[in-house]
Amino acid sequence: MRTTTAALALMLALGFASPLLAQEHAHNGAVGATVDDLVAIAKAMNPELQVMALEADAAAARVEGAGSLMDPKVTFLVEGWQRDFPSYAPRSSWGGTDKTVRISQELPFWGKRDLKREIAEAGAKKAAVLKKAVENDLVAKVKVAYAEYHQAHLAIDLAKNLSGRLDTLTKLARARYGQGLGSQQDVTRAGVEKSMLDTEIARMQAERRKARVKINRLLNRDLNAPLVEEPHPRPIPAKEALDVAALTDRAQSANPELLAQEAIITGADKSVALAEKSWYPDFEVGVGAMRREGQWDNYEAMVTMNVPIQWGLRNSEIGEAKAMSAAARQRRQAREIELGNEVQDAWLSLEASRQVETLLRESALPQAEIGFQAAAKSYELGRTEFLDVLTAEQQLWKTQIDLLKVGFDQQMRLAEIEKLIGGEL
Repeated sequence: MRTTTAALALMLALGFASPLLAQEHAHNGAVGATVDDLVAIAKAMNPELQVMALEADAAAARVEGAGSLMDPKVTFLVEGWQRDFPSYAPRSSWGGTDKTVRISQELPFWGKRDLKREIAEAGAKKAAVLKKAVENDLVAKVKVAYAEYHQAHLAIDLAKNLSGRLDTLTKLARARYGQGLGSQQDVTRAGVEKSMLDTEIARMQAERRKARVKINRLLNRDLNAPLVEEPHPRPIPAKEALDVAALTDRAQSANPELLAQEAIITGADKSVALAEKSWYPDFEVGVGAMRREGQWDNYEAMVTMNVPIQWGLRNSEIGEAKAMSAAARQRRQAREIELGNEVQDAWLSLEASRQVETLLRESALPQAEIGFQAAAKSYELGRTEFLDVLTAEQQLWKTQIDLLKVGFDQQMRLAEIEKLIGGEL
């Protein structure tokens, strides 16, 4: 695993590091003030993406040679080479033989070289789009991991705030018990509830560490490298800005998987055309010079062509190419339909989360807060039981956690939609 220093040095060489380096120094080695910062590092440093980039470069390099001619052939031929009698050993070749030096070149039928080059270009386009697909998937993973990291921080803050309130209630329960107004059971219950909340805080701190490890793994950093402790999630676009029809159109035109399928279809169509051209012969032309009796006194020229009479072979090749082309079209059509359904599902889930958030934030949470404060005040005045206070506290905690979960779900849906449409909203 690369160290943070080495990673930033490489990013600097690639032109990515300047703002990120300043950010890391500003936060004592921590990165991740925003999700965009992490996405930029992931794009520069993720090893899987680097592998795909190299494969795309390799596919692009194949294009230039795909339509090239084969290397010419040079032939040296000795004819009339007699043997010594009575043995079978050959005589010296210097005299009494004809020597020929010939150079020849294979020439495919017109159009075949262009088709081979176009097939290679389609392959290069496919490799480049697949790199984009891996990058698209990586960005979505970073966004989700960052949302998990933010959720864990908020949950810990809420739990610590609630823990402070429980400390106050515990002291109140002990004071009432000392005054003979309460029971030992109230003090015990308060201690148990506080211990349970402390256990939950420890669990959430472990979840935060797991989220940090996940982010660092995606960024190819040391797993324990620091991240900014006050992450800021991306704002969720307004409902009016997310038109499901427009999102579906964008997904069906810009999704990297579909673009890769289009490149496959192009390559398959060119393969069909090349297979159909196999009915036309290829040629080989050559020229040579003949040496006889110690003098170069004759020349020769040759034209050779193959005779495409293997009907079964060519019909098989053409049939295979057409089937592959049809399969690629069907695969793209099926994926296009799936994308439309996935965008619709993600959009509906996001809208449902918005509605739930509105109900929790505007109704359930204020009521839970008021209920907890009222129960605590009533217990202080001796008008209610401590168990009622704990019930109100648990309801408040549940409502706060539900609100956090809804916020995380919205971040996930937003990342999912952007992954499907192949870019930022």
